[in-house]
Amino acid sequence: MNKLTAFLMVVITALCFVLGTTIQSKAQNKAYTTIVPFPTGVDRVGFLDQSNGRIYVYDSNMTKCIFVGQIESLGKPVTEVSTP
Repeated sequence: MNKLTAFLMVVITALCFVLGTTIQSKAQNKAYTTIVPFPTGVDRVGFLDQSNGRIYVYDSNMTKCIFVGQIESLGKPVTEVSTP
């Protein structure tokens, strides 16, 4: 009976560890689920944050953000928030 109890404790501990790491990795993946990349031409890359309607455009090296804009509604011009 002691061997069975010890075996069950090891299995339950292992399952708790696996479940904990799975929940943690899913929580980390949700941080960027609303970000959509898009090509802009001229070797630039843009990202749209769907949660707030912000557009971020980076240079060809992805080292500098060259434009930040805000989409208020579709069909209207993008308003410039900042140009770093």
